[in-house]
Amino acid sequence: MGSGDRRRSPRVSIALHCTLARRSGSVIAGQTVDLGPGGMCVTTARPLAPDELLSFELPAPRTPVSGQARVLRQQSASVYAMRFERLPADARDELERLASQAAPG
Repeated sequence: MGSGDRRRSPRVSIALHCTLARRSGSVIAGQTVDLGPGGMCVTTARPLAPDELLSFELPAPRTPVSGQARVLRQQSASVYAMRFERLPADARDELERLASQAAPG
């Protein structure tokens, strides 16, 4: 256990509203706990399933970031670790900018 837990990119603590969408059903409102170019941790009022693939949108300052993310695990009550699966290059660039601006020092 643990080999799948290694992150390939750093994350920073940042709280942004986000929306998650399944193939069917209503949109799920969430908020990021941390965020980086490779994934995010979100808190939601509705449960998510491990290995579930969702579309997401984040209202980043320069341009909204959207793509697809996979639920890796539930970290605690209503908090889920997610890995970005499909992310356009400009969205990844915006996430790197956000992470560098939020990083201390």
